Amino acid sequence: MADTIRGKLTEAGNAVSEAAQKAANRVSEKAGEAKDWAKQKMNQAGNRADEAATEARHEAEEAREDIKTKADG
Repeated sequence: MADTIRGKLTEAGNAVSEAAQKAANRVSEKAGEAKDWAKQKMNQAGNRADEAATEARHEAEEAREDIKTKADG
């Protein structure tokens, strides 16, 4: 423990600096988690869009086959 005002100010400054670094680390960690979450949600949305497009393509192919079958029959 510091006996002088200068020593006490240095200790206080170090404590503030340490607290600020911990806060910055936590913010950085949370930002990384948010980025990962957003990336996951974007991938899920992309997968759903791909599935919907594939389903629509299959339905269109079935419709063409139905039309062809009715035209030939």
